[in-house]
Amino acid sequence: MGGIIQKRLFTEGDTVKAGQALYQIDPSSYRAAFDEAAAALKQAQALVQADCQKARRYAQLVKDDGVSRQDAEDAKSTCAQDKASVESKKAAQESARINLNWTTVTAPIAGRIGISSVTPGALVTAQQDTALATIRGLDTMYVDLTRSSADLLRLRKQTLASNSDTLSVTLQLEDGSTYSEKGRLALTEVAVDESTGSVTLRAVFPNPQHQLLPGMFVRARVDEGIMNDAILALSRALPVMPKAKPLRWW
Repeated sequence: MGGIIQKRLFTEGDTVKAGQALYQIDPSSYRAAFDEAAAALKQAQALVQADCQKARRYAQLVKDDGVSRQDAEDAKSTCAQDKASVESKKAAQESARINLNWTTVTAPIAGRIGISSVTPGALVTAQQDTALATIRGLDTMYVDLTRSSADLLRLRKQTLASNSDTLSVTLQLEDGSTYSEKGRLALTEVAVDESTGSVTLRAVFPNPQHQLLPGMFVRARVDEGIMNDAILALSRALPVMPKAKPLRWW
């Protein structure tokens, strides 16, 4: 909805609720349009009352030849047209009401709102490219991972072997610490990138403390399950000699 911004109703960086008022656009012209539509509706309703009453009276008079059949039909047609006009005026009033309500810009989703791109007094339009502000939902975060198609096949086999619908994911943050919440693999891209042979996987993480932020760099580790009858050894404990078999040190 276009108009002049009268007020900014939020603090930049705050958490906002869905439906919370964010901006107030000058409603003067939209309120006038609504009042005009309401008056037009009342006029149409008054007209339909008079014309339809006339049509009912003519319907009785035509039986006694008090009026011509053509006059009775014309009165009936006028009554029907007036009723249609009332419905049209109702729709126009509802459209004007919606436009008036839109002068209060509300948050479509809950989340943290960023810096406002406009200030009071600025002119905004319905089709402008620049958003007034950006709201990001932070309670749940998505982490996109890139793995090879061979890794994806192995992950799917591990999922089937463990009788689990999904695999858990652990995050390492930029400072080297481990994120406290466990995530899960939610979906994979439906096609493999032919140029790289890789596929994108998406993990979902709860983010109750809003510690994770959009654009943050993290390292993800997919927990592929437990291998039975296997020994875990450090790589330095398995030196490889030239032209020789690997040695094991205990």
